[in-house]
Amino acid sequence: MSLELGTRAKSTEVTVNGSVPAFAYSHDGSLLAYLLHDTSGTGKASLHMRRGGQETTLNLNTFPGRGVGRDDEVRLEYAPDDKYLLMVDTYIGNQGLAPQTGQFLVLRTADNTVAFVPPSGVSANGTMATWARHKDRLYYRDAVGVRTWDAGVASLGTLATGLHWYDPAAAADDRWLAFTQIDSNSAPHVRLYDLQHNQVVATGALARSHPIFVSGDTIWYLEEQACASECLGGPSQTSGRVLAYSLNSKGETPLPFTDVHSLSQLSVVSS
Repeated sequence: MSLELGTRAKSTEVTVNGSVPAFAYSHDGSLLAYLLHDTSGTGKASLHMRRGGQETTLNLNTFPGRGVGRDDEVRLEYAPDDKYLLMVDTYIGNQGLAPQTGQFLVLRTADNTVAFVPPSGVSANGTMATWARHKDRLYYRDAVGVRTWDAGVASLGTLATGLHWYDPAAAADDRWLAFTQIDSNSAPHVRLYDLQHNQVVATGALARSHPIFVSGDTIWYLEEQACASECLGGPSQTSGRVLAYSLNSKGETPLPFTDVHSLSQLSVVSS
């Protein structure tokens, strides 16, 4: 469904048979991409890209079932200039033999061809990716740490060796990256990466996760609370509460939300 904010009119963009775990519109609104998972038990997955009423489908590797841990990522995200589409759907298997069927792809939106897949070896299980805000630079995590890929460049860069991040998000001015990091007690904490000084900066000591920038100096993130019983994703889980953190004052403020449990529910466009 789409909603025209001025008139509040709703319209149906596409009707599918299955589960849609992620979708994304291009910045100019002309492109729509969505992931489709079969719900009959076959494990079939496909990526669909729509432009002007025409749809292109890529059949992906089958998946044995969605995980419940923090490493289970599903993400669709267009590059700042809409020339590329990032798709991450919990990497499964070796995509070296058939990269167009893999679970981590960067596609050219002009012709839906594969522009980039994480290379085999230490980068084979690439995940937890996001675009910079003003250039076609991709950040993602692999066995080495956090890597960078620039469109049109054959080689990879390394932003931070040994950094095992989750849920990355870039600031509007491309100075900061916000992310979740798991400590030695398996508790999540929101951290910042200062791209000017190439260092990790702490926010607070309490358990938080899923940060997203809403302005150049403010992030929203989710409160985590200890599990009353066993948690499949670790010793804590999201409480439903959302907090705002100021990079200037280094303080957090509760927001009037009490039932938000995922990054997609926090999706907003920062200025």
